[in-house]
Amino acid sequence: MYKGSRLLLLCSTLLAYVISGVTAEQTLTLSLESPSLGSQLKDVGQTNNYSDSKKPSAHASAKYMKLGKVGIVVAAKADIYQARSPKSAKYTTVKAETPLAIVDDVGSWYGVLMSNGSVGWISKHLVRLTDYAVVADKPLYTSSRYASRGGHASRGEALGEAIVQTALRYLGVPYVFGGTDPSTGMDCSAFVQMVFAQYGVRLPRTAREQAQVGTIIPLDQLQPGDRLYFQCKNSYVDHCGIYAGNGYFIHCSASRNGVAVDSLASDFYWRSLVVARR
Repeated sequence: MYKGSRLLLLCSTLLAYVISGVTAEQTLTLSLESPSLGSQLKDVGQTNNYSDSKKPSAHASAKYMKLGKVGIVVAAKADIYQARSPKSAKYTTVKAETPLAIVDDVGSWYGVLMSNGSVGWISKHLVRLTDYAVVADKPLYTSSRYASRGGHASRGEALGEAIVQTALRYLGVPYVFGGTDPSTGMDCSAFVQMVFAQYGVRLPRTAREQAQVGTIIPLDQLQPGDRLYFQCKNSYVDHCGIYAGNGYFIHCSASRNGVAVDSLASDFYWRSLVVARR
């Protein structure tokens, strides 16, 4: 029924959505298009996009990771908010039959993946879930690709992707300065610390301290799961996130009101990035 349709592009055109038949499950493939990251990241962001006429085989399904389900708006119109409250700022109003990428489920709200990587919120009674899954291209870069480029610490592809998928599960968790509990809110360094702790990696509490731990990775050799550190407002490292592949990173941000996905192509984040660690 929805073959060939596109998901809602609310804030930019960075995300392209195509219906694909991967194994027996009906899926909606989400491909992150490459942002321009300048010469230092000229190799980052290549993607494989599939049209309806070129459906991947069951073997190719290993290239994807599941993000959520497709929901269809059932009301004549519905509002998508920045937080789980009709009193919060509104992203947009959508019409009936609009397909949405549902990536979170909290109480009476569904989390909707926006085209800028953030999560908006819509009342559940306004949406009908379908049998389609939303999947994204798995990051293309593995440790083997850069094995001959020097003595940087390597990490298996599976581990890097697992770190990213764990981080994505916290999309929409609110930002609270000094917070360390995902049920009530976290700050950026607590988020990174918590994700890596689930893989046996003990990191210091603050971004400034974390930026001193691990192997420095050149920015043209970033791999999914690498840690990114920024000087956003101060003369020292005051923000951090996790590289997700394809030029994007996951972080818990005050400006995003919580855990969200952003692009390193942003002038602000690109200028602020000072080091990557593995």
